[in-house]
Amino acid sequence: MSVITVFKFENLDEPFKIAKSLNGQKSNDSWLTAFVSKYNRNEIVVNYWFYEDLENNVKKVLDENESMEVISYLKQNGKTRVLKRIFSFVNILTKTLEIYTGSESKLDEIVEILEHVLSTKFTRVVLSSQNLQTIYSEHSTELKQVMFKNVEGLFYEILRGGNLQMNGKFQNCMEKFPENLRVISFRPKIKFFNGHNRYQVTLNGDKGTLRFSSVNEKFSWRPRVEIRQLTFLIAATLGIFSGSTQN
Repeated sequence: MSVITVFKFENLDEPFKIAKSLNGQKSNDSWLTAFVSKYNRNEIVVNYWFYEDLENNVKKVLDENESMEVISYLKQNGKTRVLKRIFSFVNILTKTLEIYTGSESKLDEIVEILEHVLSTKFTRVVLSSQNLQTIYSEHSTELKQVMFKNVEGLFYEILRGGNLQMNGKFQNCMEKFPENLRVISFRPKIKFFNGHNRYQVTLNGDKGTLRFSSVNEKFSWRPRVEIRQLTFLIAATLGIFSGSTQN
């Protein structure tokens, strides 16, 4: 699944007006489509469409010999570019923007367009060590991995294990370096769409990103209702809004 980067803002309202303003906006060889979610009236779905060189995409998934053969065939048939989409969600209640991509260049492009059209500022979410502690202690069933930054001469100290919150070494690190916790991986305590809760979420406090990984199976998508809850609890922890973390 793509990395989800979370931003915050202060002064947006009227979802239908926002969707109308964004829909059809163009920038060079890319454009936006936008509409209010039929599942949540406070949320605007923003799709960022762009073309990407097909040759680069093929090389990412095939070895050199196979890729050259496929690229040659595609070019002979006039196929040189592929249309791609990046999902984004603007939520008026939580005052957050979520962008589903790990590409910093695409993040910058999307944020720049949104800021220009909506005349507002989007700031990447940053969570303190205390924020991360609140999230794993109040909103998780199990802590699986943590990363401390700048600990005893090491740039990073990583600890892994089951129920890590009960681990003596982890507790010792928290006592000695309470402000240095920067990344946590945990099993979220949320309402699951299909009852499947065997995946963990990695939350990076410095980058404001969410990553997802499964314990027993590979998957590439999580229901929006689950991701929205995670964004809600981040916003609530930061005090961006006050409300339920469900739905």
